[in-house]
Amino acid sequence: MRIFQTLAATVVAWAAAIAPAGAKPENFRGFVSWFLPAGNQPVPLVIMIEGTGGFGPNYRHPWVDWFNARGVAVAQVRSAASRGKSNWNGTSCDLQYRDDARDVIDLARLDQPRIDTTRFALMGLSRGGTEVLNAARSFRGAAIQPAAVFSFYPGCAGWCQADWPKDGPTAVHILYGDKDDWGRYRDSYGQCRRLAGGKIVFHNMPGAHHGFDGRSSGTFNVAGQPFRYEPNAEAAERARAIVWQALAPAWNLR
Repeated sequence: MRIFQTLAATVVAWAAAIAPAGAKPENFRGFVSWFLPAGNQPVPLVIMIEGTGGFGPNYRHPWVDWFNARGVAVAQVRSAASRGKSNWNGTSCDLQYRDDARDVIDLARLDQPRIDTTRFALMGLSRGGTEVLNAARSFRGAAIQPAAVFSFYPGCAGWCQADWPKDGPTAVHILYGDKDDWGRYRDSYGQCRRLAGGKIVFHNMPGAHHGFDGRSSGTFNVAGQPFRYEPNAEAAERARAIVWQALAPAWNLR
């Protein structure tokens, strides 16, 4: 019996040694939409983390075509769907899915041979922006770190923090519209702005509301109070310039 116990322990230790830390790629098969540019060459990857409303299975964010046109793949992660939810409505902002980006990288290594997983960046929208600001713990000890983190209008009211070090290898960009009434509701906007320093950069987007890089406009209600989301072409163009200025030299792209 002791021989079998020893053998079992050895197998477990061996498996742990070769498996990526925290990897759960099987959880995401069927819940990641992969968008790759034309061609056969290896390409870098931007991992897009959804907000409260979630990404539908057929949804294609405006960022997808923009990145693909520049030779960059995009993975849209349906984090809520992978947990049996249609969206994150009614759930607290207790960082339910900050580890998902690391798991998607592991899945890309298994399923996407064209993706160069040594070159990747994170992008989170609204609640997803909060998640990517606190995703550093998932990559702690990993040989390859994200080239950059882009947090768009982090969406957990009254909560804006980051566990990415200000002097670390990863640049963190927070983009917030100064007309974002949800960001002003409990001062997520102000908290994010006060994070700036070192490699954490806060970008104020004049005249922009929540969801300024999207396609749709409208309102959502919290505690009986309406909050506006609205595209803003000027802010979206400025955001694209910020993103490209960070990624093009890091990945030797034109």
